[in-house]
Amino acid sequence: MANEFDRKWLALIAPLTWVEAFYALIGLTRLGEHPTTVERLAAALQRPEEEAIKLAWKASRVRPDESGRIHLDTPWPGASPRRRLFVDGRELPVSGCAPDLFMVAAVLDVPFRVEDTCPVTGAPIRIAFAPGSVERVDPPETVVAMLSPGQANTVTELEIEQINTDLCVQQPFFSSADAAGGWLGNHPGGRVFPVAEMVQRPFITHIRDTWRPRILANAA
Repeated sequence: MANEFDRKWLALIAPLTWVEAFYALIGLTRLGEHPTTVERLAAALQRPEEEAIKLAWKASRVRPDESGRIHLDTPWPGASPRRRLFVDGRELPVSGCAPDLFMVAAVLDVPFRVEDTCPVTGAPIRIAFAPGSVERVDPPETVVAMLSPGQANTVTELEIEQINTDLCVQQPFFSSADAAGGWLGNHPGGRVFPVAEMVQRPFITHIRDTWRPRILANAA
């Protein structure tokens, strides 16, 4: 059963059309492997094409070309890469926050892996994601940091670049709950979750059960 923390995060994310567009672009292009089209994005979002174009710009700073195709060079504009993501033989330096990767897994139809570094211990962190789930975590004690919904809500309507630099940097992976102790002390109301538990957070299952079918139905 979802607790208050989970319910508030779900209530925060579910109505944000630009967040849905963000993950629709990731799923439709397979993280930039190929372009999508305005028509496919609009269908995935169940919104008019003109609105889909505006949401694509707000979500990832992309616009359709003269043929109506949308190319996704990086989903997370505005910040230096913080980790490496490997998908379909490609290596992608990415930023964003640790919880983003679980939402990416919720909308992709292929596995990928992430390599990161614990900001406290310096230990390497490697996570292998499958579509909608996690296959392997090293070290197994790795946790995901999440701010309180109230703190996150103060920036969700900012521009995507500022969210990436101001919010996402505050939600990293840690190699263990002990390593996250200082972060918890500095972020009242925040929580850390083991990677295996993170997959079942209600806002992740909402994306997997509600957004993913529409996205994959319109993927090329």
